[in-house]
Amino acid sequence: MTFSILARNPKTGEIGGAAATGNLCVGGWVLRGDIKKGVTASQGFYPSTIWGESILNNLNRFSPITATNKVIKNDKNKHFRQVSCLNLSGNGFSFSGKKNINYCNHVVLPNLVVSGNMLKNDKVIDKIVDNFKLKDEPLANTLLEALKIGKKFGSDKRGLMSAALLVFKKNNPLLNIRVDYDTNPLLKLEQILKMTNKKKYKAWLKKLPTK
Repeated sequence: MTFSILARNPKTGEIGGAAATGNLCVGGWVLRGDIKKGVTASQGFYPSTIWGESILNNLNRFSPITATNKVIKNDKNKHFRQVSCLNLSGNGFSFSGKKNINYCNHVVLPNLVVSGNMLKNDKVIDKIVDNFKLKDEPLANTLLEALKIGKKFGSDKRGLMSAALLVFKKNNPLLNIRVDYDTNPLLKLEQILKMTNKKKYKAWLKKLPTK
């Protein structure tokens, strides 16, 4: 029902995620993060926000695989769910339940976790990974391009209805953009991202307190 990208950019010191789906409110359902712990993406046929938040709380104490397994092991419906996580060192893990709707898969690499379910074909995740390049530019731009690649090569088999970006950087306010419903959510997401880069808005952001 959803595809997501979690990434860490050592060049810019940012960590974050992006997600898009053929359902409502993907940002609220899927993405979680903490500048002191990492990021998670909890999705699937029956997504669990509890999973995402609980794994996130464990990421500063355990490896991604251990943090995940501690949370999902006793969930009787875990095979209807999919979850990914990435810690501040760029180590990640992903679990894809076998009862999610095909196509469903994931790829885990250093500084990158890409996952999806109910995809139009089995190439969507691989194409995102193949085209993903960490550059000396804001991570939000890279994540947005990854969402566009996912859409180009198949996307959610139902099309897209919502999209979101969540990015953390030390000593900076978080970037949390959500398009909860739109006929072209990636275009709307891009428009909002561009607005956050305007001089007046960026000057305002510099006045805000940070952790």
